[in-house]
Amino acid sequence: MIDTPEVLLETPSLDVLSDLLRAVRVSGAILLRGELSAPWAVQTPQPAQLARLLMPGARRLAILHVVTHGHCWIEVAAGERVALSAGTLAVLPYADVHTLGSGAEPDPVPITTLARAAPAHGGVPRVVHGGGGALTRMICGVLHCDELLFNPMLKTLPRLLVVRTPPEIEGSLLASGIHQLSGEAELARAGSGCLQARLAELLFIEVLRGHVASLPPGAAGSLGAVNDPIVGGALQHLHARPRERWTVTSLARHVGTSRSLLADRFARLVGEPPMRYLTRWRLQLAAQLLRDGHAGLAAIADQVGYESEAAFNRAFRRHAGEPPGAWRAKISTTARAGTTATGSAGSSALRSSGR
Repeated sequence: MIDTPEVLLETPSLDVLSDLLRAVRVSGAILLRGELSAPWAVQTPQPAQLARLLMPGARRLAILHVVTHGHCWIEVAAGERVALSAGTLAVLPYADVHTLGSGAEPDPVPITTLARAAPAHGGVPRVVHGGGGALTRMICGVLHCDELLFNPMLKTLPRLLVVRTPPEIEGSLLASGIHQLSGEAELARAGSGCLQARLAELLFIEVLRGHVASLPPGAAGSLGAVNDPIVGGALQHLHARPRERWTVTSLARHVGTSRSLLADRFARLVGEPPMRYLTRWRLQLAAQLLRDGHAGLAAIADQVGYESEAAFNRAFRRHAGEPPGAWRAKISTTARAGTTATGSAGSSALRSSGR
């Protein structure tokens, strides 16, 4: 058994998941409401096509489906269907192509084809489709999150996350959020678009939080690393002091374990060595500063722990595929486009697409 040194008492009290989410800008929009009568089946386009359609320049979208009435199934991988019932929330973190349908199996119709004819009437467009049988109502939204590209733990989420809210848990955040989102999507009141977007973001974060809480300590290759006593402690230190000149040896000393044990356990649970993770986390913070502020590149490099602007430029280009200045310019353009490309304008983009 490894002794616990006094230095463990200095472990910072830090919620790593909250820190991760603070550095990741998630912007949401509700695209459409579906009134689907059995038999029916619809399919989404490829992620890159969806991004081009809704938010030109975006590299990462997530999709959110809320079933408010009835039931259906969702299929991401061929032959693997998951049942969805009223009060169920389904999130696809990588916007993978997927099919939604009723119990019967007609050929799926592209959702873009249906959205073209969806009347908006000043609110969220309403898609009416199907054969006239049992009715399923749902709300579909999209979330933009390019900064996930930098973070290894948030890139290991399952392709599909499903959360069911039993009727008896009416006071839960998920149940309240779903109820509020359903009500707002039906109306065209002032500010509804903004509120719908924030509710979608809130539900996404709640799903992530529930996913992490459900993972056992030591769950390899996932956010379960946050729950591990050794790796979780190491993550707390790296997040609390990213500018520090960490080594695996100094990090191991702070969490009260050996260098070899920390290196092996961290790589197994997080998916990469501690110092490589630190590099990505520094770049995640740099992306936040580039996106939200006007500081120069040299100042940002210093704030996230790089000794020179040149070293920062090399690291950023290696991970993002372009230098930080170009990334900042593009993300600014994408953000401006997102202001008009999501919400009603994004729905108009779907309606105008016949692909």
